[in-house]
Amino acid sequence: MKRYIAGAVFLLLMLASVCVSFAEGDRFKGWLVGEKCAKMGKIGECYLKWAYPMVLWTEEKETYHIELLGEGLDEVSIDKAFGKEVVMEGWVSEGRIMVVKMTVLEASGKKEFFKG
Repeated sequence: MKRYIAGAVFLLLMLASVCVSFAEGDRFKGWLVGEKCAKMGKIGECYLKWAYPMVLWTEEKETYHIELLGEGLDEVSIDKAFGKEVVMEGWVSEGRIMVVKMTVLEASGKKEFFKG
């Protein structure tokens, strides 16, 4: 029975990913920060120890958890975008953004964090 349920869930996820590739989602612009930082309003000064769970904080001060569905999106790509301004394409479901595409707007190497 458990195998049938697992198989059905897998099939639904596969169908959802096919539908995602054909559908264009909404665009959300904001910053990737830790949930604790977003709640405290510390967008530009989020400590790395507060990075998880990571959320998208928008200019409208809305916070969304992130679900990666797009091809080539994984935890590494999200980690590299931490603290940066991004545009995510997808749709919102139950307070989460189902992300099919992400673009980092802020160039890397903009700040230096060491003393010389």
